[in-house]
Amino acid sequence: MDGEQYFVGIDLGMINSVMAYTDKEGTISIQRWEKGHTKFPSVVLLTPNRNYAGQLAIDRKFYEDRYHFENCFKRMMGTTHKQRIYNTDYTPTELFSMILHKMIRTFEEEHKQKIERAVIAVPADFGDAEREATLKAAYLAGIKEPKIINESNAAAISYCHDTDNFVGKAAIYDIGGGTFDVTVMDIHEGGFDVLSNEGSKFLGGRDWDLQLASIIQKKIIQEAGLSPKDIDNDGELRKRILSEAERHKIILDRVDKSKGAVMVRGKYVGFEITRTELDSATVELVSKTIGMTSDAIKAAGLTPNKLDRIIMVGGPSITPLIRTMLETEYPNVEITRYDPIHAVARGAALYARSVFGKNDIEIRSVLNKTFGLKMGVDGEEVVCNLLHRNITLPMTKKVICRPKSDDQQTLDIAVYENRSMKGEITSPLIRSRLLNTFHIPLTGKILRGKTKIYIEMSADCEGMIAINTECNGKKDTCDLGEAIYLSDEEFLETMKRVRSVQ
Repeated sequence: MDGEQYFVGIDLGMINSVMAYTDKEGTISIQRWEKGHTKFPSVVLLTPNRNYAGQLAIDRKFYEDRYHFENCFKRMMGTTHKQRIYNTDYTPTELFSMILHKMIRTFEEEHKQKIERAVIAVPADFGDAEREATLKAAYLAGIKEPKIINESNAAAISYCHDTDNFVGKAAIYDIGGGTFDVTVMDIHEGGFDVLSNEGSKFLGGRDWDLQLASIIQKKIIQEAGLSPKDIDNDGELRKRILSEAERHKIILDRVDKSKGAVMVRGKYVGFEITRTELDSATVELVSKTIGMTSDAIKAAGLTPNKLDRIIMVGGPSITPLIRTMLETEYPNVEITRYDPIHAVARGAALYARSVFGKNDIEIRSVLNKTFGLKMGVDGEEVVCNLLHRNITLPMTKKVICRPKSDDQQTLDIAVYENRSMKGEITSPLIRSRLLNTFHIPLTGKILRGKTKIYIEMSADCEGMIAINTECNGKKDTCDLGEAIYLSDEEFLETMKRVRSVQ
């Protein structure tokens, strides 16, 4: 395809995704989809004959006799989870690749440009496995050269693009449909220095929806004379209640109360919901985000009075309670809300123009998780932390291990991640997540307690982890992403399904 050269950035969200692009001069545009919408629904409809993504997946539900409707799979990225549907195993990686492929193909058809390079924004809380899975999804979708950027970093780039005179210490408070991140950074003329990250991939706008759905459900039970078991046994009714919750959450951002109705057993059952009820049900969720914000400020070596600005982005950031509680917690910090829906995608597009063209944006990030190896210390198995989070990238750490027995044939390496801070040398296994276990073959003369086995763990500038070993001159590499890799045959089969999505 021939046309003007564009640089593409994608905010791959749990509920909705957004694509932005820039031209050579740096003019930013937001890609529009069906009916002019800028949000692309992150949903997939799987049927026995054909698969659909985005708004078409939502619309086709009314025309298909048999289907599986899949959404909210972002939180499962990086896992080995599979769901068998119509005799085919689907992974979160494949489902997200369908979203990506449909977005890319639509863009190509409209702009007459083949997209083989793009920047994809991911939550700062994503670890190595989740980032590897995102890159795999991009490859499956036809993006040959994908780059990753943290969503909060992308939002900061977009904000500074529109606010040329801002320099200082800022906290990017990014709450999306399924995830929350807060990144503290030093923004200066030379670029962006990330000082700390905190967040959770299990905290976002969907959790507000579920709390409001619970309130509406109780009202429906009371008004219709149902029991909780009646609703538990009616999946379609639960979906209708959740849909109402999603709609009324948006309405309650602007008004104090709202009325609605849900179809129950052939009759509409009315209800009224107030912002006060929603606030009471979600105050604990907001408190969690503020707690993480405080932790991030502390991890950055700052106090609140040294923070110049809190920049709120993400759809749920328009919720009045969030701003009120932030202002109460940080009365002396300027709090501003910025482009809730498009900030991340816009920043990703600007970053794409930099990494694939001008190279004029410099981001110095920190590692988002702590990585270590299982070892025996004083007769107890613990995780010995090698690479610590909230330390500037890149970094490398080398340790020496020794065999437990003469002629030992393999070295078992168990790699864990956790949230330990710098200075915490070890962590209990119970507080760590096992990423992978490797069995490294040992060669040459192996003597118990004498032979040196070198293990080097490193993180590059994008936070991707590499592990290398050496014993008696023989070198091996441990690939953390191997658990989610596909064989050549599986890759081609999966790619065929992905690229046939409608």
